Amino acid sequence: MLVGFSDELWSGVAVVAAPSLEQEQALDHRGYTLFVFVLPLLLSAALDAVLSLLCDWLPRQRLRALGLAGLSLGLVLVALAPTASGLSLGLALAGAASGLACSAAQADLIGRHDGNGEIALTRWAFFGGLGDLASPLVVASVFGLGGSYRGALVVIAALSAVQALAALRAPRTAPALAVPQSSEPEAAEPELPVWRALRAAAGQRRLWLWLIGSGLCTLLDEIVLAFASLRLSLDLGASDAVAASSGVVLSLGATLGAALTERLLPSVPARRLLLMSALACLCALAWVVAAPSAVWLTPALFLLGVSAAPHYPLLEARAYAELPGRPGLVRALAQVMVLIEVLAPAALGAIAQALGLAAALGALVLQPLAILGLLWITRQPRSPRHGSETARQTPERQPESSP
Repeated sequence: MLVGFSDELWSGVAVVAAPSLEQEQALDHRGYTLFVFVLPLLLSAALDAVLSLLCDWLPRQRLRALGLAGLSLGLVLVALAPTASGLSLGLALAGAASGLACSAAQADLIGRHDGNGEIALTRWAFFGGLGDLASPLVVASVFGLGGSYRGALVVIAALSAVQALAALRAPRTAPALAVPQSSEPEAAEPELPVWRALRAAAGQRRLWLWLIGSGLCTLLDEIVLAFASLRLSLDLGASDAVAASSGVVLSLGATLGAALTERLLPSVPARRLLLMSALACLCALAWVVAAPSAVWLTPALFLLGVSAAPHYPLLEARAYAELPGRPGLVRALAQVMVLIEVLAPAALGAIAQALGLAAALGALVLQPLAILGLLWITRQPRSPRHGSETARQTPERQPESSP
């Protein structure tokens, strides 16, 4: 769970400390977006896709430690980078290493929860929310001591190094495919099963639907935070402090929403939670767009965080369930969705430029609408919980009512 905390902790520094970073690297807003987000995302996604596959074949404890150590090294390189290109390379290394640690940690979590990925990933989201809350606190503390974004990254790099050492001392965990599932000769040759699995997974429609849904969850995370802060500052005349606090408000809502989701999951089916949260998101987004002042927009962001919290963990859990025993492969295929993270800000920026920030925020309705569409397309799910309920109810019904 602490891997999820660290993943959100370090990635929030470049957002919270954006003014400091732009000033020290002599970047304008366009250069900041290019060197801090676009280039590192594209570079790390390609590397992360390859590294994630290792989680199906190598001991995950060692991979988790390797990823955390690589994250620490990458953050140190970012802190020392004298140029924007060095900054991008360091962020790409940190992103790929953090992705490897997350892949190994999530694979272990799902295995330890007996395939109940919804609860495991919801708890993961809760710890990620705590990381989102801690990130501005770390940056503010370092700035208060006279430092810059570089000092904040060094602090988090030290924390990641400690985590890497702790991971090496943790109980060793074997990959899902360490024990061959058959006595066929190809079970001893890992290359063939990997390529066959890649070809088979590429043709699974339901898997790609869930991955697209989880990829769209970036809209109501960093993206909504960026546009909400701009709307508070430029449209509603809020101070810089109030605009910056919107991230804390959204993270508080998301953390509370993850805790509520974990509490509800044992008694409420995941699909019903997704349906209710998507409908609540529509209402919260309408409030965000229509808010006439910062006093109204701030609680709307809190409710948006609460209602959007179940989306990523529940959708990601459904993707893992489509390929049991292949979490690394699922994480590798999920890297294709980095295109959403790259293209969505540009598209929303064009909307904001042409129609205003309120229209850009309104366009984020795509996430809850996409979830409602996914629930419709994938109705009559094949999950064990629903299947067992059907099996118990069928004998009690009359033949004519069984459909």
